[in-house]
Amino acid sequence: IEEQVRLWGAKNFAMKNIKSTAWYPIGQAAIFVLASMEVFRWDNNEIRKMGENAPKVSLVVKLLFKPFVNIEKLAKEIPSFWRKNYTIGWVEVAKIDMDKKEMILKYHDCYFHPALCHFLEGYAEKILQFTRPQGSVLTVKEIECSFNSHKNCEVFQVNWT
Repeated sequence: IEEQVRLWGAKNFAMKNIKSTAWYPIGQAAIFVLASMEVFRWDNNEIRKMGENAPKVSLVVKLLFKPFVNIEKLAKEIPSFWRKNYTIGWVEVAKIDMDKKEMILKYHDCYFHPALCHFLEGYAEKILQFTRPQGSVLTVKEIECSFNSHKNCEVFQVNWT
């Protein structure tokens, strides 16, 4: 991955210099995802799996999200979590319908490469699964992409059992 990123012009890029607790532009995540796709010949499904695995290995994510025993309480915290961890955009829980078991998340003023959207699908799915009982099914699917629609938001639909 280092070699690929260097080929793209980041001559001093080194994985060993990345700090797990440091702040980085979200575009850097997109570069990492795209480099992974190139180097490992991964498709969007592999990138989604990469997103699913990220919360599993993050102690910070586990500590922040494991205490939420229901999806409604977690939904209230999603905008705050975004503001604390990202320097661009803002997140809105546009809809939560507990009867239909559906939530709509809108990431405003975010222009993500489609590959990063697949990563975010997996990432959000794993975090939200922390609120569900063992054996429940939860899915996150992007339903509107700023990269393709030229709108200023990403929209994800969440469904659960």
